[in-house]
Amino acid sequence: MANNYDELPRVNFEVDMGNFEQARATAQALAAMGMPEALEEINREYARAKAASKIFIRNAAAQEVEAASDLEASLVGHSKSGYVPTGTLQGSITPQFSKGGYKVSIAPLATAEDAEKARKAIAQGAKKIRRVNKPSKSKDAHYYGVDVEFGKGHNPREPFMKPSGEKVAAQLDQKFEETMRQALD
Repeated sequence: MANNYDELPRVNFEVDMGNFEQARATAQALAAMGMPEALEEINREYARAKAASKIFIRNAAAQEVEAASDLEASLVGHSKSGYVPTGTLQGSITPQFSKGGYKVSIAPLATAEDAEKARKAIAQGAKKIRRVNKPSKSKDAHYYGVDVEFGKGHNPREPFMKPSGEKVAAQLDQKFEETMRQALD
């Protein structure tokens, strides 16, 4: 079986700082024309906006992880497929942040191997299953969140990432505007 990491259902959020960069360029031009206070002011606002944006992205990721986990728990394992949930998929929904902190990609990182280990541990009486929060290093890793989200064989589609992402994104638009207003007041 080939590694299907690139097919993982993902929810992506990003803050674009482009408008602040444009405002900064304008402030630099004003400073060059004898208004140094314009550049000082935009630098203060830009620093506050950057800090608020990074916090916003972290909160958005946490909100998406919670929403996707809740939806996955309510959907998965309730079909006629006979699949018995182990909590591995739900516990593997992980945010992966960009280096700058302005982007995040949330994906379920559980592999079929992780689920099998969890089933064995449960059969032996384990109460707690190890959370998966890093991509597998195996070139043959099969991320079964792909199968759950998009369906495979006789197993029906049980999307949990796309619907949760849409729900969270709808809430974030207004929250971002409020966050920026507070940061710049």
